[in-house]
Amino acid sequence: MNIWLLITELGEEKAYLAFVPFIYFMVDRKFGWRLFCALLLSSLTVITLKNVLKLPRPPKYLWKAPASGYGFPSGHTAVSTTFWSYLAFRIRRIWFFAVAFVFIALIGTSRIMLGVHYIRDVVGGFVIGIAIGFLAYSIELNLNRNLKLLGVVISSFAIFGLYPLIGLYSFKIGGYLLGFGVAHILSVDFMDYNLPKDLRLRFLLFLIGISVLFLGSIEQLPIAYPILSFLGCFVPNYIGNRMG
Repeated sequence: MNIWLLITELGEEKAYLAFVPFIYFMVDRKFGWRLFCALLLSSLTVITLKNVLKLPRPPKYLWKAPASGYGFPSGHTAVSTTFWSYLAFRIRRIWFFAVAFVFIALIGTSRIMLGVHYIRDVVGGFVIGIAIGFLAYSIELNLNRNLKLLGVVISSFAIFGLYPLIGLYSFKIGGYLLGFGVAHILSVDFMDYNLPKDLRLRFLLFLIGISVLFLGSIEQLPIAYPILSFLGCFVPNYIGNRMG
């Protein structure tokens, strides 16, 4: 099997549907929530630029992997760079910056080697990812719980309003933000749910959350995104608070 096909899977949506809940339930919910928002912003930026600029991909006869949509910027590269750069800025260890660089470089290179992106697309995705990763790390908004909730709702509906430009992606990205965001704020800011200290129980919560979120990605119905992302966050938080 082509090794680049395996590497490029690390930049797929399903990979981050595993990574983010793991950080959220196993490490720190505030950390996970900020990372989640950064990845959504990265995805939204990529999809919007693709549909505004409409720059083509390489010719189809060069493709060694399935692809769709326009070429610039590379979504795999942008989202992966956002993820790894944000972690690197948070961890702030030389060795982890090196690890992050390796993953980013490999995923970006895989898109070129598989023939689905030009170098310009990967460079553009890298720049977007670094910028959003740094912003997510740098900006801290100290809002009360009501303003947080209002901000999530308004932002979600603003993304829904982009439907004429980006199509069903508006419901996907906006739905994830609305469902997960409302559940997070209700759990942490309004109800003060606590995660259990037992790592085995936390891992169980992670498994519950990831299962529901994966179901939401499979359904691919506009209404499924906010409902299942809400449940994927709120239900594990509730169970953890009751059992912890």
